[in-house]
Amino acid sequence: LQASAPSGPGAAPLGSQVHAAAVNGDRNTLHKLITVLRDREDQFGRTPLMYCVLADRLDCAEILLKAGASVNKTDHSQRTALHLAAQKGNVRFLKLLLSRHANWLQKDLEEMTPLHLATRHPSPKALALLLKHIGPGEVDTQDKNKQTALHWSAFYNRPEHVRLLIKHDSNIGIPDSEGKIPLHWAAHSQEARATQTVRCILEAAPTESLLNWQDYEGRTPLHFAVADGNEAVVEVLTSYQGCNVTAYDNLFRTPLHWAALLGHARIVHLLLERNTSGTIPSDSQGATPLHYGAQSNNAETVGVFLSHPSVKDEPDLEGRTAFMWAAGKGSDDVIRTMLAHTPHIDINMADKYGGTALHAASLSGHVSTVKLLLERGAMVDSLDVMKHTPLFRACEMGQRDVILTLIKGAARVDLVDVDGHTALHWAALGGNAEVCQILMENGISPNVQDQAKRTPLQCAAYGGYITCMAVLMEKHADPNIQDKEGRTALHWSCNNGYLDAVKLLLGYSAFPNHMEHTEERYTPLDYALLGGHSEVTQFMLEHGALSIAAIQDIAAASIQAIYKGYTVRKAFRERKQLLMRHEQLPIHLSLSSPVCLVVTGTPLTFFVAALSSYPSFSLKTDSLKNRHHKAKDPAHFAGASLHTRSPLRKHHAVTSALKGHDREQLANL
Repeated sequence: LQASAPSGPGAAPLGSQVHAAAVNGDRNTLHKLITVLRDREDQFGRTPLMYCVLADRLDCAEILLKAGASVNKTDHSQRTALHLAAQKGNVRFLKLLLSRHANWLQKDLEEMTPLHLATRHPSPKALALLLKHIGPGEVDTQDKNKQTALHWSAFYNRPEHVRLLIKHDSNIGIPDSEGKIPLHWAAHSQEARATQTVRCILEAAPTESLLNWQDYEGRTPLHFAVADGNEAVVEVLTSYQGCNVTAYDNLFRTPLHWAALLGHARIVHLLLERNTSGTIPSDSQGATPLHYGAQSNNAETVGVFLSHPSVKDEPDLEGRTAFMWAAGKGSDDVIRTMLAHTPHIDINMADKYGGTALHAASLSGHVSTVKLLLERGAMVDSLDVMKHTPLFRACEMGQRDVILTLIKGAARVDLVDVDGHTALHWAALGGNAEVCQILMENGISPNVQDQAKRTPLQCAAYGGYITCMAVLMEKHADPNIQDKEGRTALHWSCNNGYLDAVKLLLGYSAFPNHMEHTEERYTPLDYALLGGHSEVTQFMLEHGALSIAAIQDIAAASIQAIYKGYTVRKAFRERKQLLMRHEQLPIHLSLSSPVCLVVTGTPLTFFVAALSSYPSFSLKTDSLKNRHHKAKDPAHFAGASLHTRSPLRKHHAVTSALKGHDREQLANL
């Protein structure tokens, strides 16, 4: 630290001058300003005494202390000059400040005391000096994270500091806020000398509980040593009797799982040799360390596992072996290693869902792994419980190169799953236009339907995949095909508010008013309205779309108009038929007594209307010629039961009776 006291018009405040004097060791200036400014603070709250400690100006510090400078004054981080001296390991200043009754238990904002900070310096002298002034029980003062000076000594890998603290009865079993004891911090190091710190702690109490102490996540010191790949520390820890190499953390992973996952082959070998249980543990999903090594493509680690007599490729809870895990991760080196160590491995072994290693590799898109498995005899069309082949898995995820590899390997593209879906349905559902193109080029119809009568176009419309929809319709996919419930691709696009998809479908002559086969009979416009898709609704209306309510109104009006026309035509036909019957029907009049009535000069319709209620009448008309002839012949009426009147008078009498509907008068006549 270097500073100067500025002068002139732009001179700094006196506070800055006294700090500069303390840093630069300017005793004369310090004497001039010390009376008033001995505890003056800078922007960080540091006093001139603190600057003396930072600049190692012991003589200036003595001047300030003699002048009455406060030895326990804190800066903005609540640290005193003693904190700074302990952190720098400055024994001379520590002695000076302690002689002036500096508080060694003062805590900063992190609740760290000078004892905590003294562990940072490589030399143990400052720590030893502080320990002489600390009383019984104060050595394990904890900071904000519940860590003692012993925790920090182990963290900084200071074996001498650890010995000093343990000698002063520091408790090696105090857990911090994460549940870690000092041994965790000592083992959690990549340095070779960490073994010394570990031994210092274990020599104090080589107990099984200390060796296998678990933090709040269930991790032991061995877990941390394995995680850092520190083989020397692992060797030290496992050399103690009682060290559990198969201890589970909270995720049911042992140190062996960690070593396999991180690819520490030598540590894996060491742990396998130190595993006295004779069994290989598995995690909560049934995965063994071999699974972890396989998925990480650590061929050397997998080779170490397979070379050990206690290791077998056991399936996890889903029925998947480490070989399947390797295929799913594209770990080709591991696959070759496993095939070399176990030549009789079942490459087509299926998990509980029927999936094989080829299924896993195809789903993940590992082309090289797919080729390797096919070369080693994997079944290209093996079916899982859903009747999905590896090709289905690849189409679902849009793995173009894998699909081409499988088709080249004689994979069938015409198979369907349990729901009637083809590979094209799955490709469309994932919006993979290029995959759809490949499948259609290999013989799949774009209008193929599943068991629900849905087409690939409807699957693409459901997701709003414009490019995929365009590719399908360019290959003559029909946008007007309805599924079992009567929905078309336009229904799905309107339902999800995909305006571009709606425009595309209408551009390919999709009918906008298909109705569902359900009770509601919704149209695509109804779905747009129900979903609140205003832009889609507006566009559909502009292109002649109707809601089911509008269609019902139109239908009702049409039915009413048709019915009205029907009733008018019916009435007209009835009257016309009546007139035609009347004009063609001969008239006979029959009463209870045999009477023959000849009517002349009276309209026929009058007699029909008047005599319709007299079933005993029969009306008969003769030609005009015969009627005139009979009227002239008196003998024609000789046997009649009527009174001897002229025919004209009889006619008038009958007419009067008919007009009055007088049945009795007619009977008399």
